[in-house]
Amino acid sequence: MKVLITGATGFVGRYVVNRFLEGKTEVHLIVRNPGKAKRLFGNRVSIHKVDLTDEELLCSKMEEIKADVLVHLIGILFEERKKGITFDKVHYLYSAYLYNCALKTGVKRVLHMSALGTHDKAPSQYHRTKRQAEKYLMECGLDYTIFRPSLILGPEQKLFTDMKKITKILPIIALPDGGGYRFQPVDVRDVAECFFIATQKDTAHRKIYELCGSEKVSFKKLLEDIFSFWKKRVFMIPVPLKFMYWTGKVLEKLLDPPPFSSDQMLMMWRENLCGLSEDAIPYGVKELLGRDPIPYEKSLRWSLERFRSSNKSML
Repeated sequence: MKVLITGATGFVGRYVVNRFLEGKTEVHLIVRNPGKAKRLFGNRVSIHKVDLTDEELLCSKMEEIKADVLVHLIGILFEERKKGITFDKVHYLYSAYLYNCALKTGVKRVLHMSALGTHDKAPSQYHRTKRQAEKYLMECGLDYTIFRPSLILGPEQKLFTDMKKITKILPIIALPDGGGYRFQPVDVRDVAECFFIATQKDTAHRKIYELCGSEKVSFKKLLEDIFSFWKKRVFMIPVPLKFMYWTGKVLEKLLDPPPFSSDQMLMMWRENLCGLSEDAIPYGVKELLGRDPIPYEKSLRWSLERFRSSNKSML
């Protein structure tokens, strides 16, 4: 099997790449930064530098590679408009160009990374553009499997870095609506395994899987667990969600990127839990892997221990 992967140098991407390599797969990467890919994976992969907005070059490169499976992982959590990085461009247009080329070059299967909370009625631009990309894929004629993970735990989780930086200056955190918003954190190793196993199962074709852990955890509880592991006392102040939304609007005008955005507040339109959408299979980890997800406490401890060992300069 020959696999082409986008977003390989990101948080989830490096685990997905390594899982496919463990499966004796021929792996090709489309990247912006070949040097970073080389540092992460060495000579175990074939690296191709391609601008995803250049559809002609992209199709030419994909014709040259002739991949059986396309794994599309690219996504952003906030826009950087001054750099031309928008949700519409990264989530929707990149996907459309890739899938157009996949059709032309005979790709047999697409594995697409979406997000839990994605829905036609979602208020955030993040979720709406994720949904646009899903629908484009489902309607274009390619065989697909779509994944919608909740918050993903792993050493590279951006939340850890953000919390370290913020509380190092001032040990105070604002909690949107008191931090009661709940996730079902899923381990990045389970996510990577689901991507790999989906290529081995005929039953995964043309399906949408929600990827969640087995425990529902509030944002406040998650932060408390992180700070407890760090043995750090942090004051958490409840702040109305509407106030944080408008604060995000102001910060977006002043900072690029801002510490948080108004769209991130809109992403909290409903809890980040499995089983709330009728079009997806809930608890995809168990469905695909035939076992329970890695437990929350075990996953968080592993993530934070690895984060600590790789970020000693921040501690």
